[in-house]
Amino acid sequence: MRALVSILTVFGAVLLLSGTAQAQTRTANDLKQIGLAFHNHCDAIAKAPTKGADLAPYLENNKRILDLLASGEIVFLYGVSVQDLVKSGKGLSKIVIGYEKVVPTKGGYVLFGDGSVKKMTPEEFKQAPLAKK
Repeated sequence: MRALVSILTVFGAVLLLSGTAQAQTRTANDLKQIGLAFHNHCDAIAKAPTKGADLAPYLENNKRILDLLASGEIVFLYGVSVQDLVKSGKGLSKIVIGYEKVVPTKGGYVLFGDGSVKKMTPEEFKQAPLAKK
């Protein structure tokens, strides 16, 4: 009986870790999709997105991602265009345009102006330049 309990405990822990890894992968992929939507919007409209609805067509109206943006679970820095990022002279790969809301306190995934996504600690995030008009 103890062996069975031990096996079930280990199996439960593996499932929990697997679920956490899947959630992290989903978040990183969601941010990548937002990055692509941002670039597609800027290319098509030649203006910065000002709200989630501006990105919706380029996200194929993905309700789950749009809900994450609307709820603030994913923070996106609206009002900044690709041209604004280029003018900053800091390089698209270094400027933050979006992130999980927990990043400033707990760390997590961050979206950069070039569409790349990186996991950062709160300390790293505090040092990273945020997109500005």
